[in-house]
Amino acid sequence: MLRIITRSITNTTSFLMLFLGLSMQVTAQIDSTRVFVHDGYIEKMRDYIAIENSVNNDYEIFELKNNGTELQIAPNIGTNYRIQVNYKFILAGFQFAPKLFPDNRDNDTKGETNSFNFKVKMVFDHFYHIAQYSKNQGYYLKNSADYTNIDNGYIIFPDLHYQAIELESGYIHNSKFSYRSITSHMERQIKSAGTFIPILKLRFYNLDDRSSSINTQKTNNIEFTLGPGYAYNFVIAKNFYSTIGGLVSLGNIHTKLTTRLENEAAVSYQNNLLIQWQGKIGLGYNGRKFYSGAFATLSETNYNQEHTTATNFETRVFFNFFVGFRIKPPKFIQKNADKIESKLGF
Repeated sequence: MLRIITRSITNTTSFLMLFLGLSMQVTAQIDSTRVFVHDGYIEKMRDYIAIENSVNNDYEIFELKNNGTELQIAPNIGTNYRIQVNYKFILAGFQFAPKLFPDNRDNDTKGETNSFNFKVKMVFDHFYHIAQYSKNQGYYLKNSADYTNIDNGYIIFPDLHYQAIELESGYIHNSKFSYRSITSHMERQIKSAGTFIPILKLRFYNLDDRSSSINTQKTNNIEFTLGPGYAYNFVIAKNFYSTIGGLVSLGNIHTKLTTRLENEAAVSYQNNLLIQWQGKIGLGYNGRKFYSGAFATLSETNYNQEHTTATNFETRVFFNFFVGFRIKPPKFIQKNADKIESKLGF
């Protein structure tokens, strides 16, 4: 069921940057005996735990064009907060959209969105693997003005649910390039280097309108992409770096569309060629105890729906601001982690 809510919209301030947990002072010294340099290009610091706080505007939106008509369906999220812990070859963290950010509070006009994301990433010398789960409930029509004459009003979809499981793997060709220095921050790039990174992605997701048991739809989608990527770390000065990268991918998206009718459900299928590209640039500080930085990503996804004139597309600009620090792990954690690494042959 669609609802239209109106209210005068006041000017809001820009992102409020609040990094939880950083009021504590990190006084522990980094033990230089547990830090070593590999090939003169990478300083490894994997015996420390890195705790990272970040904010970003990375969330899933859906855009559709068909015979001059356009739909832009988005969650009522302005800023996400993520906290993650990095240790050895693994990092894990979760993300949500807290109401303490002003651009997450406008429920009266855009409806309420509940969101959650959990991600696990494993980074080895040449391979990395990512698994993550995302869930959102509550969306609104960004271009509602094209469909209603009510000023400052939005059509909202409070019962629209999105769930996704995403898997990603990549191969880091050049061992002198530190992928960990820009992801898990278990290393520092001390001499500039770049690498070729082919990347494989799989995504299983569904979009479900649960507003009614009839005359509503659900899509189940399997998305596959593969393509070449390249990244380069520029060491600007001691502890300061810049990163640039790009990726072009081709793939396929298989969609099962279920339309709930009064007596039965109508089901149809599509297979569509998927084209994606992405560019990323970042600037950061990576000291031995403390690190921080900002990344910007421009991405586009595009595919034409089979047997129709409709086109799905998404062009986004993402920002990510992060702050982190490294601490020595408790001895029992370090001892067990070393045993695991030894058994895995690291």
